[in-house]
Amino acid sequence: MASIPVRNTVVEWKKDDTGEVSLIIPADHKRVLRVLVRVMDLPNKRVVALDAVGSFVWERCDGERTFGEVSQDLAKQFGMTRRESEASLAEFFRVLGKRGMMGFVVAESAKEQIAAAKTKGRGKRSKRRKGR
Repeated sequence: MASIPVRNTVVEWKKDDTGEVSLIIPADHKRVLRVLVRVMDLPNKRVVALDAVGSFVWERCDGERTFGEVSQDLAKQFGMTRRESEASLAEFFRVLGKRGMMGFVVAESAKEQIAAAKTKGRGKRSKRRKGR
């Protein structure tokens, strides 16, 4: 799989003594609530603690490894089948993506494949019959 998971650079993270990762996410308060946040001294960030599996995955989302590579590492480290690791990873990324903590970029090899497919497709389109 040619997509590369990347962390949101706004999200800070730290690793504790046990090796587990905590994500520090800046709070996104609405304009009206900002005054209340200051007056009531509410936190301007929230912390999400990842378990061992989540921490393992988070550290591998370095912008270099593809989904497939992270999935292979996960399967090897935690004794999962390929299907189990891909399903677990997809759900983890779905949840973090929905919360804006991470996203994906397309690997260069995938970009090249897409460009090649588009180029081949252009040739087919130009052979269409007139009148369509």
